[in-house]
Amino acid sequence: MNVILKTAVIAAAIVMFALPALAEGTASVKVSFVDIDPAAAQAKVLKTQALALKRLEFEQFAKTKVRQLNKNHIFSRSSMEITKQSDGTYRARYHQIDDATMAVKVRRSQSGAIPYVGVLSYQEKILESTASTLEQLDKGSFAVVKIIPNRHIFSYQKGSWK
Repeated sequence: MNVILKTAVIAAAIVMFALPALAEGTASVKVSFVDIDPAAAQAKVLKTQALALKRLEFEQFAKTKVRQLNKNHIFSRSSMEITKQSDGTYRARYHQIDDATMAVKVRRSQSGAIPYVGVLSYQEKILESTASTLEQLDKGSFAVVKIIPNRHIFSYQKGSWK
């Protein structure tokens, strides 16, 4: 036991005198324990994967929502607004969401009840055609006369987007 005590005292003395000598001329280095903590790194990866999964879910939800909006619009292609002009011609107008302009973003929320928020952006186009008769109007080509930018915000609550 005496030998162990002597060894411990000698080791403590070496550490006490050697550390200040080693520290001279070296800059202090800050160590971030998050960077080297495997559990924290794993948690960060899982959060990133969860966010990516919610983005995919929201994208599918948004595509369905856009199809629904196109179908149910009061002035959709199947229920155009047709007006007779003062010169005797007919003008037809309808609204359509341009699928190619659809964009989605998902981010985490600070709320415990609403963990994610999704933003759906798209352009709604107003198309128009004119013709001298109603029959020609059906066969005519439609041109874009106005573009309306739209943005909808949705929340993820109780397992679904609302």
